[in-house]
Amino acid sequence: RCDIEVFSPKKSRFWKKSSRRNSREAKFSQVMQVRETPVFAKAENQENTSGSPTLLVVIDGPLAGSSFPLNAAGVTLGRAASNTVVLNDEFVSSHHARVYFNQSVNSWVLEDLGSTNGTMIGHNRVTEPVILAPRTSVRIGATMFELR
Repeated sequence: RCDIEVFSPKKSRFWKKSSRRNSREAKFSQVMQVRETPVFAKAENQENTSGSPTLLVVIDGPLAGSSFPLNAAGVTLGRAASNTVVLNDEFVSSHHARVYFNQSVNSWVLEDLGSTNGTMIGHNRVTEPVILAPRTSVRIGATMFELR
């Protein structure tokens, strides 16, 4: 079996998964400072009286009006039942994205977990962890949410 994997022109699924995982970890360590671009930056006319957001609020889609508390462990979104927010949508991956608090930048961060159809902020696809300012709309499949 080892010889087949070594000499096969086609890479094994295990090799592809570990390569993707290592690439993702390396990419995250390179962008650990999590850059803030104007697209994702907090607008000056938006106000957040409490300082830091405490809820993930669904503003469009099947779960519109629902809210989920943000905690130290973060919030995961996807089709699988193990996620904090379960999105029953054919355009959502099993483990699609996560929102977590990054101590080093003192902000909430959005990370796409290698989803097929992507996580969108405006018309921009999230390809690396980005700072998620309060009231910035994020679309995953047919669902749109923001932090409040």
